[in-house]
Amino acid sequence: MIATVLAVAALLPLSAPSPAFAAAAAVPWVGFYVPGAPFDIAPLTSLESMVGGSAKVSNYFQNTTQGFIATAAGNAVAHGTIPMATLEFWNGANGVTQPSFSLKSISGVAFDAYLHSYARSAKAFGSEVWLRPLHEMNGNWYPWCGTVNGNTPADFVPAWRHIKDIFMAEGATNVKFVWAPNADSVPGTAANAIAAYWPGDAYVDYLAMDGYNFGGTASSWRSFGSVFGAAYATVTSLSAKPLIIAETACSETGGDKPAWIADMFASLPARYPRIVGVVWFNTNQERDWRVECSTAGLATFTAGVASLTPAAAA
Repeated sequence: MIATVLAVAALLPLSAPSPAFAAAAAVPWVGFYVPGAPFDIAPLTSLESMVGGSAKVSNYFQNTTQGFIATAAGNAVAHGTIPMATLEFWNGANGVTQPSFSLKSISGVAFDAYLHSYARSAKAFGSEVWLRPLHEMNGNWYPWCGTVNGNTPADFVPAWRHIKDIFMAEGATNVKFVWAPNADSVPGTAANAIAAYWPGDAYVDYLAMDGYNFGGTASSWRSFGSVFGAAYATVTSLSAKPLIIAETACSETGGDKPAWIADMFASLPARYPRIVGVVWFNTNQERDWRVECSTAGLATFTAGVASLTPAAAA
């Protein structure tokens, strides 16, 4: 999308599973991106109350003008939620042509002092933190993407490994690395395929995918399987590591959003058994992605949450 913890509370259903989601019982958890959380935990607790369950993961975004944000991570942990920090290598300014944030700059020494400091602070924090740097690297909308800003896909793996090596050198083993390509490569060339960005098992703790149904018109409406099916086949062929959906949501326009949500919950165990959890992007941004933007959508999501079981949680 253009844009947690020593003990994690499992997602506990507050009502009996709906028969429509009986097949979804193998899906272990959901998480959320909610604007403001976990810097303030109230937006997350409000959403949890609406959907009738607790989030395992709270995704939040920061850039390299900020170090490790212990207050945000601490709020998540105190709430029984894993903090997932999406670390963006830019200063918050828009635009993909930013040479100082190129992949070669990251794999060089330009960010070493920052990364060492971040790693030391995260280690001192102590509880488990998920770090998602350089996400959606196979797109063309961030300075670290492989086909813009003077980058090539071959520049990505050295940059990723360099970041991970610094955290290992600092002993920040409580930081788990989440590798998150976009479900669709843009451009969709062989050179820009997801596999070109794979850094290897030793450098990744969680596999992930980001993908959205932007809708808008009936012709551009995409099913859950259309968004994630091909990427799932690719990513699961690369590694046996646990797989999550780190960002997803569905537009309110162009099709039936409640049916899309129902299909997501039903599809995960039936067709995508490697996916251990889904983080919903719950905000009104490019589209109104929120589950509560309609009564029917919220009811369907709530029924899906009620079907979940923590038994297979990773």
